[in-house]
Amino acid sequence: MKTIRLAMIFIFLSALGITVLVFNTGKPRLLVLHSYDTGYTWTRDVDVGIRRVLKEKNDYSVRWFYMDTKRHPWKEYKVNAGKAVTKLVESWQPTVVIAVDDDAQEYAMKKFAHHPDVKIVFAGVSDSLEHYGYDKAANVTGILERKPFGALKETLSLIAATKNRSAPVRIMFIGDTSESVRNDEKDFRKFDWGSIQVLDSRLPKTFDEWKDAVEFAGNNNVDFIITANYRKIVRNKGEIALMPAREVIGWTEENSTVPVIGTNVFFVDDGGMLAIGTSPYEQGEVAVSMANQILQKGKPASEIPKQSTRQFVVAMRESGIKKWNIKLPSVYEAAARSSANFHP
Repeated sequence: MKTIRLAMIFIFLSALGITVLVFNTGKPRLLVLHSYDTGYTWTRDVDVGIRRVLKEKNDYSVRWFYMDTKRHPWKEYKVNAGKAVTKLVESWQPTVVIAVDDDAQEYAMKKFAHHPDVKIVFAGVSDSLEHYGYDKAANVTGILERKPFGALKETLSLIAATKNRSAPVRIMFIGDTSESVRNDEKDFRKFDWGSIQVLDSRLPKTFDEWKDAVEFAGNNNVDFIITANYRKIVRNKGEIALMPAREVIGWTEENSTVPVIGTNVFFVDDGGMLAIGTSPYEQGEVAVSMANQILQKGKPASEIPKQSTRQFVVAMRESGIKKWNIKLPSVYEAAARSSANFHP
């Protein structure tokens, strides 16, 4: 009797396993592909936006893949990471791939543009759609990442007004040599800054070059340094080991004679004073909303309009604001607190 009971339990569990397997394989498949790693603040917050809309939907089979190229910014690594993604897409055959940031497009997903069975929803893309062949691909939609230079311009004007400054504000862009920063710097130069004077940008490779750029700004009457990212800085020429981001910004905050404003909220996490950054939450939320239209409603990607950044996030460090005696309307602090980006 006991043997029969055990056999029946085994048969039941086996049948249940087969049912679950069939149920899961019958679900629409969603692959969330990130260029970077879960420890990177931007990626973490994009995931917050994704999960906020996704809400652990049981009607999707979801996989997550992190290429980790921010910590391994070498071409060979990126190519190999892209090959791993290609194998995953070809073997698992997701219905939709949400591909976040430029490396995911460059090294993995652009080869699937025009693919009849794979729908691509991009997010966090700072390069042009033409670069990836997405501009004319019927299976692609998504949201571009563009730095909120308009909001930054307003912030600079507000700060200048509180200091009763009559001379034009002078700004200078400093960032690393990553492709995302190069794209941001191009947009920075193209933006209409009005009466604000823009000096030539610096894109250092080494820590010494970074220090030189910061000191140059201080010696040339620059009022504000603007930075996008600095994670590709190496300590010495010829090395491949990357500088810790907090060490770069820690030195900068301690030694710069010019206040620095970031265009990513993680700048303040790293020790910076103020950031006016693209909303990572919006990037994730919009991407999933688009994926839902494809997966739930069967809407072609070509009928979902591509979007660009509409929201921005404020991050503040109170000690830095006080150090530079910067006065901003209270709404800035409220905005930073509301998104948990206010630091003492």
